[in-house]
Amino acid sequence: MIHKVTRQKASHQVLAQLKAGISDGTFPVGEKLPSENILADAFGVSRVPVREALGVLEVSGIISSRQGGGHRVEQHSLLSKYEPLMMEIANRDEVEALLEMREVIEQQAAGMAAERRSAEELQAIEQAFIAFRDATLHEQQLGYQQDYLFHRAIMQASHNPFFVQILDNMHELYLGVLIYSLRKNRGRLAERQRVIEEHRQVLLAIKAGDPAAAIRCMQRHLSNVRGKLRRLENENME
Repeated sequence: MIHKVTRQKASHQVLAQLKAGISDGTFPVGEKLPSENILADAFGVSRVPVREALGVLEVSGIISSRQGGGHRVEQHSLLSKYEPLMMEIANRDEVEALLEMREVIEQQAAGMAAERRSAEELQAIEQAFIAFRDATLHEQQLGYQQDYLFHRAIMQASHNPFFVQILDNMHELYLGVLIYSLRKNRGRLAERQRVIEEHRQVLLAIKAGDPAAAIRCMQRHLSNVRGKLRRLENENME
C-alpha cells in the first residue's frame, strides 16, 4: 500500500515504500513498476524524489530500466547477488536459511575453539569482545564490524581453516546480516545489553575450555537472533 510521504526527506520515504512494496509483492518480480508520474501522484511528491529512489534500486540490481521507458522488478536472491538493500527485501525463507547456516557452523566452531584455542587466540577473542561491547553500548554505533571480528576470531581459534574461508568468502553477506539484525536494537538498551551478555557467555565458555558450554551458548545466541527477527517481522505485518 502506498502512503503520502511526510516532510522528512522525500526520496528516503519513497525508497522505503518501494522496498516494502517489492518485498510484500505489491510490485511483483517481473512486472513493470508504475510510471514516475503515477508514483509521484501516489506519494504526493514531485518526480525528483521518485527518480532518486528508483536510481538507488536500479544501482542495487533490484529493478532494471525497460527499453522505451519504465522499470521492471528483477529477480533478487541472496544466493545469486548481494547488495546492501537486498537484505531488506530478501525472501524471509532465505534470511532464515542464512541464519540456520550460521548456527550449524558457528556452534561447532565455538566448541572446537574451546578445545583448541591458544593463549594468543583467546586474547584475540577477548579483545574482539571488548571492542564489540564498547561499540554496542554506544547509541550511535551498531558494532557490526566488531561483531564480525569476534565471530571470526572464534573461527580462527577452531583451527579449521575452512570455517574462516567460508566466512571470508561470504564477508559482505555476513556483514549485511549483522547490520540488518543489530539495526533492530537501536533505541533498545536492554536488547543491546542482552546481546553483549550472550557474547560474554560464549567467551567465558571458550576461556574455560568447555566445548559443550561453548556450543550451547553460541546456539542460544544465534537462536535468539532468529527469534528476534521473526518477532519483529510479525510485528511489521500486523
